[in-house]
Amino acid sequence: MESSSTSSTEIAKPVNTKKHAGALTAEDVATGTLNLSGTDTSEVIKKFQRNSQDVGSPEVQIALLTRRLEVLTKHFSTNPKDHHSRKGMMDIISQRKRMLSYLRREDVARYRNTISALGLRK
Repeated sequence: MESSSTSSTEIAKPVNTKKHAGALTAEDVATGTLNLSGTDTSEVIKKFQRNSQDVGSPEVQIALLTRRLEVLTKHFSTNPKDHHSRKGMMDIISQRKRMLSYLRREDVARYRNTISALGLRK
């Protein structure tokens, strides 16, 4: 009998090359199609930070959430059946709403500046 060309330790695994329409793949996440890139995040932080060390003020957090929503909105125009990501988008919308409510309660002037800079509401 002839021996096979592959040994028992070299078992070929099947590769699933089929990509379902609307489904997220590891490649999508790895390439950053749904996440913000480092430079994009830095630009948003620089625009909305209150001082040079600020990365966590409500204004910055709201701006970052808004930018993520813009990215997801573009994703849904090409992937309308991606309901799992849509659920995540709804969570982000709720989080941004809570942050805006907090900012409005604490300082109305900062709230108004933030929503006008982001183009939210009216």
